[in-house]
Amino acid sequence: MNSQAEATGKWYRLDNAANVYPAIKNQKRPNLFRMSATLKESVEPERLQEALDTTLQRIPSFSVKMRSGLFWHYFSHSNAQMRIHEDVINPCMSLSSSKDNGFQIRVRHHDRRIALEIFHSVSDGSGAMVFLKTLVARYLALGGVSVPSGSGVLNLDGNPRLCETSDDFGAFAGQSTPKRERQTRAYHVSGTKRPYHDIDIITGTVPVEAIKAQAKQQAVSITEYLTGAYLFVLSNIQKSEQRGRHLPVSVQVPVNLRQFYPSETLRNFSSYVCPSIDPTQGDYTFEEILSSVHHFMRYEVTDKRLHSRVATNIHTERNPLLRMMPLFIKDRAISLGYALAGPASYTSVLSNLGVVEIPAQMAAHVETFDFNLGPSPVTNVDCAVLGYNGQLRINFTRVIEEPFVERAFFTFLVRRGIPVKVESNKEQIECLTA
Repeated sequence: MNSQAEATGKWYRLDNAANVYPAIKNQKRPNLFRMSATLKESVEPERLQEALDTTLQRIPSFSVKMRSGLFWHYFSHSNAQMRIHEDVINPCMSLSSSKDNGFQIRVRHHDRRIALEIFHSVSDGSGAMVFLKTLVARYLALGGVSVPSGSGVLNLDGNPRLCETSDDFGAFAGQSTPKRERQTRAYHVSGTKRPYHDIDIITGTVPVEAIKAQAKQQAVSITEYLTGAYLFVLSNIQKSEQRGRHLPVSVQVPVNLRQFYPSETLRNFSSYVCPSIDPTQGDYTFEEILSSVHHFMRYEVTDKRLHSRVATNIHTERNPLLRMMPLFIKDRAISLGYALAGPASYTSVLSNLGVVEIPAQMAAHVETFDFNLGPSPVTNVDCAVLGYNGQLRINFTRVIEEPFVERAFFTFLVRRGIPVKVESNKEQIECLTA
């Protein structure tokens, strides 16, 4: 393999963030996430299949299969047709060699919904949203709706660009000094485990203006407000369990590095920070937690701090001993490291993709967007957020029976004067929390 072959799209190195996922994936932890668009009219499967075929020609880095070399996993491009699937009530299940033909993404549809489920090695939330927007735009175009490129919709008449498949982590880190952090075990909510193929998704729809007003009143961002609320709720849940020893409560918050570096990659280009509280130091009010989160985020979510964090991962990847390890040993080493410093060190994930913007011609046909994280057997409950058309969609993914985390979180918002409309993937009902 060489750079010329990679440039022509025959194969792709896994980017720095992607290398961990093949080593740690299993049926209970498939490392998939999901994005979907709900249209204002029913989806026509034949038209969606045609739209997918042409979108993959424009974005070939999503038409790949995982291969294993002597030292590293890598992606090889495939010209085989990727078939669309009917949607299911339990999304983000493991990719299947037979059903998915080895591809690392799948496209589903049901009624008015078009959904993309994607293995995290292929891309992050921002890159996947570009793919979904472009796919939906192409679908609408085949139905006679003219959608211009822009706002994350790629020009399908154009050719794939090398910058869209670049691994920009090394350039972003530059010569920064690696930042080593001491990892401690965090609190995790517990409950009755569901079978690995059965997950619950609870969605709360919130008016953006309502939560923005509350955040503005506290002089924080919406992400900071949601993170503070989540930490407060999780801390109270641990307190209610009357444990002998209380553990730190930490929420992992992904950070899109594109806001700090002019990258056009559609692959992974994100990092994370983990605001936390230590319950052994005493009880915290929501305002105290929010102040802590605000100052932590303003200090950590800066280009210099993130440069060092990314440099740590680059330094590890380039370690001569790790590079020389055969793949089967390397996978075990990565898996062990992930077990010690991955989800064990944080309580849950809160990923806010921000506001989804699309061309006006497209917006006239799209009712809403959604974003879901895949199941996690360690954290048990995770949260994904995005905004569209004045509404914030807060999606909890849960692999335990008890819905006490979501109930407590949405109840907290309501008591703060923020109305929440709640729905579930299991109960075909909607209710207004007031």
